[in-house]
Amino acid sequence: MMPLLQKLRLLPRNNRRFGFWRTMLVGLLIGGLAGTAVTALADGASMGSAQHLATAALLSLTGLGCSWLWNRRAVALGAPSFWQAWGGRFRRGGWVIGGVAVLAMVAWAIETARAQLEWKKIEAQLKTRGEPLTFQELLWGQVSEDQNFARHPLMAGVMAFHETTNALGEPKFHWVGKRRVSELQDALRFPEAFPAERKAGPRLHRTGPDLEALATLLKSGTNRSVRTVYLPDSDQPRETNDLFHLPIPPASLPAARAVLHAMEGRRAILDQVTEATRRPHCRYDIRYDEGPNALLPHLAIHKAMAVRLRTRVAARVAAGDTPGAAEDIDTMLRLSELTGEDPTLIGYLVRVAIQTLAMSAFWDGTSQHAWSEAQLAAFQRRFESLKQRDGLIHAFRGERLFGKTCFELMRQGRLNPETLGSTDGGGFGEAVASQLIPDAWLLQNQAHHSRTLDRITATLQNSDPERGIAARGSVWETERIDASIFEGDGKGRFHPYRILTRMLLPALARVHMKADRMLTGCRLAMTVAALERHRLAADNYPESLDALVPRFLPSIPLDPMDGKPLRYRRNSDGSFTLYGIGPNHADDGGVFETKQGQDLDWVWPPNHATEERRLF
Repeated sequence: MMPLLQKLRLLPRNNRRFGFWRTMLVGLLIGGLAGTAVTALADGASMGSAQHLATAALLSLTGLGCSWLWNRRAVALGAPSFWQAWGGRFRRGGWVIGGVAVLAMVAWAIETARAQLEWKKIEAQLKTRGEPLTFQELLWGQVSEDQNFARHPLMAGVMAFHETTNALGEPKFHWVGKRRVSELQDALRFPEAFPAERKAGPRLHRTGPDLEALATLLKSGTNRSVRTVYLPDSDQPRETNDLFHLPIPPASLPAARAVLHAMEGRRAILDQVTEATRRPHCRYDIRYDEGPNALLPHLAIHKAMAVRLRTRVAARVAAGDTPGAAEDIDTMLRLSELTGEDPTLIGYLVRVAIQTLAMSAFWDGTSQHAWSEAQLAAFQRRFESLKQRDGLIHAFRGERLFGKTCFELMRQGRLNPETLGSTDGGGFGEAVASQLIPDAWLLQNQAHHSRTLDRITATLQNSDPERGIAARGSVWETERIDASIFEGDGKGRFHPYRILTRMLLPALARVHMKADRMLTGCRLAMTVAALERHRLAADNYPESLDALVPRFLPSIPLDPMDGKPLRYRRNSDGSFTLYGIGPNHADDGGVFETKQGQDLDWVWPPNHATEERRLF
């Protein structure tokens, strides 16, 4: 057998050693054959492919053992020993490895120095521009307890933390406000206003809740969805599907009155919201230094408050209580401004969402011609005072500091880059690269991220706040800010200095679209208020917006997207169509969207339900 194997060159001559490649070949052959034999002997036992590979690899060690025994025999017959055969190669390899290690250390030192210089340069530029370097600087100034919405008894305990220490003696903070948040959510619950059964035919879009469907549900006294509640003096929640302990309206009550009857079960907390929003500031004890682990449960609570107020506005307008409805809308707008103090883009987007709810609530009164002259004038001033650009700049500053915090946590080993999400479809390769990236490159990513977000902030600061961010001819459009930020200067997304930056950059198009749409919406709302005032005075809408100047408007509001007057026409039935051109910079005649759902013109909704989606 041995001569045959030597003839096939699977075994060396008697006085020769096994070489590296022959050792590997024999090991693989023995491992493969032995693994196949073991699998066959298993007689159909369930073994996965990973188990097969593990078995073959283990049995391959047998081949290595055979090579070791053969080499001992060969040395006895005069073959050179291991060190005689391999010593020279090991010495040469040692020099090569040592040289590579020295070069790596030098490169590491150079990269570290370059990264530190780059970050110092960015910090100096930020200081020169007067930009905050910490969240403490961004949220400057102390706010007294009685001026802070977050310190109102209504919000007490939402952001409560319990401090402990870990094994190293470092402080650890554990959020203990979960129960308080659950209690607030339960106190604000109210059924959704959807019809129990859809009628045949096309679905009609409406602005605001369906009071008839909501009243039917409330009168039934049952709820189709399940909620989680905490029992008194118990830390364990339970599930229930009752109608949130709301008063059940009598069957004879009209829809609006029935909704208001049930809303009495929420009067206490909504009155607290109205009172609390009169405080001018909102500063929660949020631990922004924890990066993505910082909790923001208050944003969902703010949105829930606005949604409940929106439902009550619809019922109050329909029932003729316009003073109460106007107060609720003012509360919603104050709540949106307080929400905007949160230095995050998600906080800004929640602010815009609440303002959109307030605008749709204002539509309730205009669609039914319910507002008085004084109320319309007050709404006109209120919508004119909403400043979208300041809140967005504040949010982008917060996003820059959030990124800085994340990179600092990564360098300290306290944050896994994978928790930030995908790097734009990079897949496994980018995930592995993100784990192996050295600290110097993390600092370079931090510098690139701060530079990028500061560029956005500077662009917003230098642009006209009365124009849309992506208006025709704006810097955002002409210099393609969206594309340049993600494409950079031609360097690929796998560049080590920006591979992680992409995880933290926001969807800019989505953000500026929201801001531009809200700015246009405010201009539309101001103009609609003036049109309603003209209708009260002249018993009709004007032929053109020129008739509103100067009695109802100092000048015709301009479309933020092209700087021209808002588009207006009086329809043959006496109603009107009012719109701005939208993000495509083209006048589409007052058509709101394409069949694919893309925005065309931003149109003030008509007074009736339609098959088309609405602006709000």
